[in-house]
Amino acid sequence: MVFDVIIIGAGASGLYCAAHLKNKNVLVIEKNKRIGMKVLASGSGQCNLTHGGYMNAFLGCYGANKVFVKPALSLHTNKDVVAFFENAGVKCFERPDGKIFPVSLKASDVTDALKTACRKVTFKMETRVLFCEAIQNQFIVKTDQGDYFGKTLVIATGGRSYPSLGTTGDGYKLAEAFGHKIMRTKPGLTGVVTRDKSLSALQGVSLDRVSLSVIREGQKPKGYQGAILFTHFGLSGPVIINNSRDFDRGDCLLINFLATSSDVIEREFIEIASAHGDKPLSFYLNQLKLPEGLKSLLMAEASFNRDTKLSTVTKSQRKWLVQMLTSYVCEIESLIGYQQAMVTIGGISNDEMVAKTLESRLKQSLFCIGEVLDVDGDTGGYNLQWAFSSGFAAAKQINRTTVSTNSGGQHD
Repeated sequence: MVFDVIIIGAGASGLYCAAHLKNKNVLVIEKNKRIGMKVLASGSGQCNLTHGGYMNAFLGCYGANKVFVKPALSLHTNKDVVAFFENAGVKCFERPDGKIFPVSLKASDVTDALKTACRKVTFKMETRVLFCEAIQNQFIVKTDQGDYFGKTLVIATGGRSYPSLGTTGDGYKLAEAFGHKIMRTKPGLTGVVTRDKSLSALQGVSLDRVSLSVIREGQKPKGYQGAILFTHFGLSGPVIINNSRDFDRGDCLLINFLATSSDVIEREFIEIASAHGDKPLSFYLNQLKLPEGLKSLLMAEASFNRDTKLSTVTKSQRKWLVQMLTSYVCEIESLIGYQQAMVTIGGISNDEMVAKTLESRLKQSLFCIGEVLDVDGDTGGYNLQWAFSSGFAAAKQINRTTVSTNSGGQHD
């Protein structure tokens, strides 16, 4: 049998693509026992489907790839995704932070809906794809269970994050066989391990808003703002996780705990010291809305203590204190690995894909969708939205160009 479409990977993008194929004989090959393994684990098992708001706001949540993702996201928006699942019986709600979940808070409801939508699709489970090639006008997919033939091939294998769920980068080798370039991969949406372990004393402490600068030799500093969390290994929280795509081993992070310029902080210190010179330094520290543990950590590194009178604080001591508050230096030892990273940075080069359809520019009828591409979004439902939008875009193009020869459906 020659299938109209063979999809490798039964994750979010592969299933969503299969669900939107019309009158096609579709085979989905998956190496796991269950479909949607990463979907089931997303959002701590609650599945943050997408994010609310206008799609224009989405584009700023994909780093340097906002131009590439725009056509697919515009073609199938967050409202379309919600409508699809609600029509499938999965009612959704939007939290105050914009994240959209199923009302049941059960990721299994999402995978069940996708499975039902794919009822006419043939699934080949617990089957590992070894190699793919194209001969004349069809693809041959070689697996450990035999060979399968298809007129159209969709690679939807995901990246490398959470390898325990089956995402081990298989799709990169498959794409390389067709001449595709793989952009360097690394863990994304993850925390960082710092060389200096002193901040580990603040494990569990968070700050709602800090300013962060990334210093790398030969490059201009990049700045970010957001909440930060101190951990036993280093740093986490939204400002770290959402921008980890820009971080690398050896980078220096300058943390401004007060998210205010050093000039302003120094001027405020001078004003307080002038008005309350007989007060101890602790009087000034009490004015700062910072965790007590952080203040203690900074003072432990100082050459003076909390009892020092403000009027006796020297210029060099003042400069040191301001620097610690606004430019605290942390060197990145590493990013937290793929075992905990939510997504993969890098993947199949976007330059070799048609953004509107996700079809390969190098091989006709070959499509690559979801996380296997060099696309990663912020936390909050943006990565699942990309999986759904890219899957839909590919399905629309396949529906338009592929003529079906037969239809069926079974699970194996």
